[in-house]
Amino acid sequence: MTLTGILFLIIATVCAAMFSVAFKIFHRKNIDSHQAIFFNYLTAFVMGLLFSLHGEVVVNPLKASWLAPVIILGFIFMAGMVLLSESTRRVGVAISTVCSRASMVIPIIVSYLMIQGSDKPKWLLICLVLVAMTLTVWTGKQESGHKITLMDILAPLSVFLVFGASNSFLKVLQHKVTVADTAAGLSQQAINSELSLVTASVFFVAMVICSYSFFTKDESGKRTPIQFKNILGGAALGLINYFCTYTLMLAMKTIDSSLLFPLHNIGIVAIGALVGMWAFQEKMKPHQILGMVLAAVSIALLCI
Repeated sequence: MTLTGILFLIIATVCAAMFSVAFKIFHRKNIDSHQAIFFNYLTAFVMGLLFSLHGEVVVNPLKASWLAPVIILGFIFMAGMVLLSESTRRVGVAISTVCSRASMVIPIIVSYLMIQGSDKPKWLLICLVLVAMTLTVWTGKQESGHKITLMDILAPLSVFLVFGASNSFLKVLQHKVTVADTAAGLSQQAINSELSLVTASVFFVAMVICSYSFFTKDESGKRTPIQFKNILGGAALGLINYFCTYTLMLAMKTIDSSLLFPLHNIGIVAIGALVGMWAFQEKMKPHQILGMVLAAVSIALLCI
């Protein structure tokens, strides 16, 4: 673990925590989320291309060995967003957030099994992280008279699996690109350039998939007109999305998955809770405060 890796991890964590803030602002400003998501991917794609131009080697994505995994990852990214939305509608923000963040156990296990030299997971500390996240995001509110259906169970479970799959794909993809480029004698700048191009390609696939939003119609049968606030909101979200994904891949180069994913996920939950208190006057309950304390303790123990 290097100082640069820690800095990249901090940037990735702060950016990821800003997602919930951005969508809350979208709701308050009546920004169309479908259009904003499209412009988000467009912005992230353009940013990825711009940052990839600083490398020493220009890679043709159509001939790259990572083309097929990138296409799959683009589909997974979009599926994760759709499933998270559906899970939030069915079982609420708290359970959906816990499932999306708890999915960190999947890339930790995948990295340990598939990437040689990965550290053995610290299972007790990971369990402590999961407890801390659950306490922090759990509101304690339950809908009275709501009968649990099979979809209410499958929706958050799907979020857990898809988010875990996306992070696993991202880690394995980063590792293969880094190892191949290092073996070829490329500089770190060139490696980072190709990782940025990989990121751009993932966002391009996701952008193409979600372009259907411009063909959807409202209840009256009319298409939603493109508004400047939707473009602006999407562009802001795209900047967050790009730097979150790209800097996370850069952090993966020097920080082992058994440490990176717990720190990243607990940081997202903690920052989100603090921003909610400060910016939106959201009050925390005693068990949520306990969760924040456990989060701080687990981070300290992970770093020892």
